Amino acid sequence: MKKFLLKITCIGLLCITATSCSNNDDLNDLIVDDSPDSGIESGDYVSAIGVPNAWISPDIASPERPSTWDTEQIGYYFVEYAVGSDSDNMYGTPSAPRKTIPSPVPAGSYVVVAGDYHYVQNDIRLRGEGTADAWVAGESGPVWVVSDTENRAEITGKKLLVSGSYVYIDNFYFHSSGSIQIGSYSPGYQVDHIMIRNSEMKGEVDVAGGVLISTVGLEDEPAKDIIIYNNKAHRIGPLDSDVDIDARGCSIQGYTSNMWVVNNEFSNSSAGLQVEAGSIQRQATTHHIYIAKNHIFDIAQAGIGIKYALDIIISENVIHDIIDTPWSPSKGIGFQYAPDRVWILFNEISKVNTGIRGGSDNGGAGTVGESVFIIGNLIKDVTINGTAYNGATSGIGIEINNGATPRYIINNTIVDSDIGVANGYYNSTMFIENNIISNTRDFDIMLEDSYLTGSRSTLKNNHFDAEAKITWSNGITHDLASFQAAFNKGEGCISAAPLFVDASSDDFSLQATSSAIDTALQPSDLTFDVYAHFQSLYGEDIRVDINQVARPSTGLWDMGAYTN
Repeated sequence: MKKFLLKITCIGLLCITATSCSNNDDLNDLIVDDSPDSGIESGDYVSAIGVPNAWISPDIASPERPSTWDTEQIGYYFVEYAVGSDSDNMYGTPSAPRKTIPSPVPAGSYVVVAGDYHYVQNDIRLRGEGTADAWVAGESGPVWVVSDTENRAEITGKKLLVSGSYVYIDNFYFHSSGSIQIGSYSPGYQVDHIMIRNSEMKGEVDVAGGVLISTVGLEDEPAKDIIIYNNKAHRIGPLDSDVDIDARGCSIQGYTSNMWVVNNEFSNSSAGLQVEAGSIQRQATTHHIYIAKNHIFDIAQAGIGIKYALDIIISENVIHDIIDTPWSPSKGIGFQYAPDRVWILFNEISKVNTGIRGGSDNGGAGTVGESVFIIGNLIKDVTINGTAYNGATSGIGIEINNGATPRYIINNTIVDSDIGVANGYYNSTMFIENNIISNTRDFDIMLEDSYLTGSRSTLKNNHFDAEAKITWSNGITHDLASFQAAFNKGEGCISAAPLFVDASSDDFSLQATSSAIDTALQPSDLTFDVYAHFQSLYGEDIRVDINQVARPSTGLWDMGAYTN
């Protein structure tokens, strides 16, 4: 039987003629239109504050499948493992599918996968040879591997190991021990320009470890330019284990750079999302990771954790209901082991034991020494009723421990916490400026005694309630006036009702008569201009509030995360 093979250029643009051919050697003769018009437009995606754009918009439109697909067409593959055949079947069609995804997948491919792709390997290896060129079917551009619209593509019981260049995977369902890994611990699996989107990863509760989405790079083959967008990763590992369970929704490991984890949902897992370079010596290998606009909830120990890495921007995530564990306290965002240039920006964190927690600095600063910047966040409902596993009896909005390099705590709003800002152990340096701390149960600021944190830190232009409660490394609780007199610090601070618009409805913007308006320092008057520093490093302007409303270019600012 003869096959009619059509060459299609760009999205759904049929070539003018078709040639009848009796074998696949005739495919090279089917050249009709080589114009490099991609026909692909961006969608409605908007980057989070401070997050640069990737090489493409993550909601870019994929090529369209052929409107009529009764015969094989160059560059268009249809794969259904359960019923397909690769015999004399180069591309496949919905009525006569291939059995397997070709390896490697050539540039300009559009691969539709239907049903459970249960290929018999320890790992299912998917290697694409896409290019940065405009997409032309069978010739150039990225490799698209997408789910069938009627019979969703599934990966079960195995790991899909993705490698190569310009590979875009769309709308898969990973479950029953199915997962996805970008890159490999073995050489020969270089990865760059990989996108995983619109997919679901459902783990197993009864596991002692595992990761639903992971990246792995090597020194000679680093993983770079990766987008994880609009996926749902959930239900991996128990939530009530008595021992440390390293089961995570997403793990970003050493030798990974320029990675966007954006607009995803992570939930019901033993851990959320973690970035870990592996050691202080490898810190510089894991950098420019952007974690933004994710919804993270019902996670044990930490929503987001950062270890060792460099140039990490965590922006506009919503994190809540993080579960306390015997091995690690509940926290929205945690960092430890001397990560550098970590920017925690404009996130909303609630219903945790600690909103943002900084742990050990690994005996000293990292290779760059620019520290951690906590700016513009809303942290609320941070309380402990009773005693936590680690013995804590007070929830803390921001807790900094053992910080050899400075921690900048700027323009945050912390409400309904037991303690606003605290130093739990060892010497730390904190610049606490332009924040609003309101309705605390125990302390607004609590620095443990016996450490030098108080002498190393600043407290300027912060807004407390009418009865401020500050203990500053001496075990004595002060109101604002007595604190200022005792330490010659606290300049520009205010003790009065903040006058939120409607705190009962979680509207913590400021009424026009609030004393927090026009009483904050402008960036150039901060101890260190964190806003200018961010722009010098990344070329992005973060002089906005948590709602992306621009802050004034001149004059005084408002305290807290919101501007009037």
